[in-house]
Amino acid sequence: MLLGLTVIPPAEAQTPKRGGTLRVAYGNEILGLDFHTVPGYEMIWVATNVGCGLINITPDGKFVPDAAESWQISPDGLLYTFRLRKNVLFHDGTQVDAAVVKFNIDRIMDPATRSSMRTFYEPVHSVEVLDPYTVQIRLKHPYAFMMHMLAAYRMGLVLYSPTATQKYSLEDRKAGKPEAVVGCGPFKLVEWVKGAHLVMDRFDKYFEPGLPYVDRVIIRVIKDPVTQMAAFKASEIDFIADFSADHVDTLRAQNPRAQIMTGKETTPMMAMMKVTVPADGKPMSKDRAPHPIFNDLRVRKAIGCYGIDRKEIVKIAFKGQATPWLGIIPPGTLDATDVTHLCPYDPVRAKALLGEAGYGPQKPLTFELMTNTEKSVFSVIATVIKEQVTRIGVTANIRLVDKPSWLITTTQDGSFDMYVEDLASLLTVDQNAYLSITTAAWNHSRHTDPKVDEYYARYAREMDPAKRKAIAREFQEFSADKLYWNTISGSPFYQVAQPWMKGYVYQAEFKVHYKKVWLDK
Repeated sequence: MLLGLTVIPPAEAQTPKRGGTLRVAYGNEILGLDFHTVPGYEMIWVATNVGCGLINITPDGKFVPDAAESWQISPDGLLYTFRLRKNVLFHDGTQVDAAVVKFNIDRIMDPATRSSMRTFYEPVHSVEVLDPYTVQIRLKHPYAFMMHMLAAYRMGLVLYSPTATQKYSLEDRKAGKPEAVVGCGPFKLVEWVKGAHLVMDRFDKYFEPGLPYVDRVIIRVIKDPVTQMAAFKASEIDFIADFSADHVDTLRAQNPRAQIMTGKETTPMMAMMKVTVPADGKPMSKDRAPHPIFNDLRVRKAIGCYGIDRKEIVKIAFKGQATPWLGIIPPGTLDATDVTHLCPYDPVRAKALLGEAGYGPQKPLTFELMTNTEKSVFSVIATVIKEQVTRIGVTANIRLVDKPSWLITTTQDGSFDMYVEDLASLLTVDQNAYLSITTAAWNHSRHTDPKVDEYYARYAREMDPAKRKAIAREFQEFSADKLYWNTISGSPFYQVAQPWMKGYVYQAEFKVHYKKVWLDK
């Protein structure tokens, strides 16, 4: 099993009721609604309801049909042939066919689109329309996670209406104009008022008979967890899509009947350091100028390895309800190996490394520690790290920004030294390539080490699970040594629902589907 299921007991079988409005709280603003280019979970949680894909994935890792009704994979793993349903419509009434699939994949693969998903299409040689309802994806080389990629949407394929995409501009889609954001999912976009609310209505011609059950979904932005709890207690909202871990006990005490959902720790909590060192000896480009602090491995090791007490962070920030962790693969994810012992908390060793790097009482090290307001636990962790590094004579100045500002800073090469955040929930480590290979538009640490790319390529192309696991272990040990990717712990993910919200299936952060939700009231 790839992801843990909800911790609440399953409800007794009931006949779903149709109608009603599902009221949802997001903790952050949606940045935009171009599903192929805009970052952020909040956008993805809209995309997976307004859009559809070729296939989907269940919490236990089984691939199931979506717009495609069946598929075949050639024995050599190079040809993926999908047979489409004939009753899938976009919200503008146009048909989903093989040409639509080709259009969308070609758009994602076009460098001019600047899609974060383009990284995952590197193995694709071509997309061919065999007949109106049969499409074939031809690969250049085997890719063990092709189906995962297509199924997960965030890193794969959300189908857009070519008619609307060609008629309206990228800015129209980013701005969320309903006529420009045309998908084939169970809900159609009705209205988006940035920073306030988003409205989706049932699409009556959705291809799955009888779905969705609710008439409307209204998403409100409520940034403060305390305000979220107050709205939940007052029955003003039915569902909190992402609830801060450090407030779970309080909410449970206030609302004993609340459905509190969580699963395996498939999300990494990061203390990411910006590293812009030319590992291959090639000249630096303008946007990869050498960084004065964390381009020195000794400084990375002093702060990120020996200067951070991961156990203390988990005890304080998560009240012990998380796993101290170091490797690039979170503890609840496929092929995870615990390499945390490679970075024991050792202030004496940390000070010695800083001394070797030229820092000490006469030249104290100061760096900026950025985090954001999405979850209060981020600020708690940043504060603990600040206190821990003072023990080795280092000053960390905390900079608190909102989530959109954090996303812009990290994806567009803004200024930061280290940030605290939890990143993507993972099915496989391959999914994180879009944040950490050298050529990725969103390479967060800005490292330039081609060995990272080699590990990702070896891992993704290895079709033997046992050999792949061995590569994953080697990759995690390499990551712990170089610290281009600095994990602090796993990050428990929580969602909260009212007792009358039925039919929701927990799939961590990467899937938030409302099509089977119904309201028992």
